Amino acid sequence: MKRFLFLLIALLVVSSYGEETGPKPRRKNSFYFDATVGMALRHLEAEQTIHHNSVVDAGCHFEPDGRYVCGDKSSGSVHDPYEKDIGYTGFGPLLGMRFGCLIKGVFALFANFELERTTGKVYGREKNEDDAKPSSVFLGGGPGVAFYPFRHSSTEAKNIYIAGAANLLLGGGGGIGFLGVNLMLETGYLYPVSERLNFGFAAGVDLISPGSIDEDINNEGGYGVWVGLKFVRK
Repeated sequence: MKRFLFLLIALLVVSSYGEETGPKPRRKNSFYFDATVGMALRHLEAEQTIHHNSVVDAGCHFEPDGRYVCGDKSSGSVHDPYEKDIGYTGFGPLLGMRFGCLIKGVFALFANFELERTTGKVYGREKNEDDAKPSSVFLGGGPGVAFYPFRHSSTEAKNIYIAGAANLLLGGGGGIGFLGVNLMLETGYLYPVSERLNFGFAAGVDLISPGSIDEDINNEGGYGVWVGLKFVRK
């Protein structure tokens, strides 16, 4: 990771080397590159359909009338399936990259790529189940837009930006997820290093719908929050 950060910073510095410091005509369009290194908190949840068997799960019991009860959920009868809440919460590193075009210094249209790997806790399922390991991995990509609302301001507010993206995700955690989507919103502040190179920090949130190929897993959902460092060439 340290070598990657060093190479990334060196690449961005070299791309900005030799830029004149004198006034230049304002460019209508320019190449846009955004790299993020951060830490993310990921939460996933779903309902698992449990079919009757003779083994009583932890926290569940049979009622005298034959109903199988887990918390406040009942099977209705001893032979009927019931829904069980399952979930995952973890914390770990996040890496993101964006490539696109900056328009008039205010809007950036980009392709977004991200990789997230967290380790945490599974609940509602046994930790030793093969499909419920206490970790998550997501690889995603999709279109996005960044907006610099105060770009032409003479105050420090000109370094504030807002961005959003819609990603197609592959991955999951705690036995939840395989192929899904998420909607992300972030904001941050950038410090100019040169005319084009910027360094700063950002924070973001997202809502995730991690669709599953397991027909017994339903109503998947979740969210994530993250903070990180930004390297932006615009």
